[in-house]
Amino acid sequence: MREVILQMMVSVDGMAEGPGRNLDWVDVVDPDLDNYLAELLDNVDAQIFGRTSYELLAQYWPDAERDPATPGDKMLAPKVNGLPKIVVSRREGDLAWTPATRIGDNLAEEVDALKKQPGRPLILFAGATTAREFMRLDLVDEFRLLVFPVLLGGGQPLFAEDDRRRHLRLIQTVPFAKSGVVLHRYRRQPA
Repeated sequence: MREVILQMMVSVDGMAEGPGRNLDWVDVVDPDLDNYLAELLDNVDAQIFGRTSYELLAQYWPDAERDPATPGDKMLAPKVNGLPKIVVSRREGDLAWTPATRIGDNLAEEVDALKKQPGRPLILFAGATTAREFMRLDLVDEFRLLVFPVLLGGGQPLFAEDDRRRHLRLIQTVPFAKSGVVLHRYRRQPA
């Protein structure tokens, strides 16, 4: 049975986006962090995004193979572009950044069906809203939080106030010295 891994970039104060949906705080150059992300992408079968995140990333990644912003993006672009993309959306419409399929009519059942297929994990890059819905439905098996050394003081939190209590077990912590980013990996614990 495949697992769902939630991989999110968050600030020290738990924000997935800064005020005004700002993401410039995640713009770091760190070869070790890029290597971690490349290894992660090499070991999953598909990426899951919310519609907004998918559309935002589709504006950059398809062209990043020929015009990357960083050396890390040059390495990551073929991986990001080549992996299947699963887009969580209730809205029908064109998914131009391929290969891509849409789910979202009955998220719990659709993700359960994906998890029952043979293969490697699915990586949920999503956006905060989609990530919170996966957490609400208890669909996340592993949490990978890349904590960036910044306090945003507002924005879009990854965890909602009404999230129910979850017990997690720390399985790994990896500091990336150049950027100051720290990876925290947690496994879901039974309630």
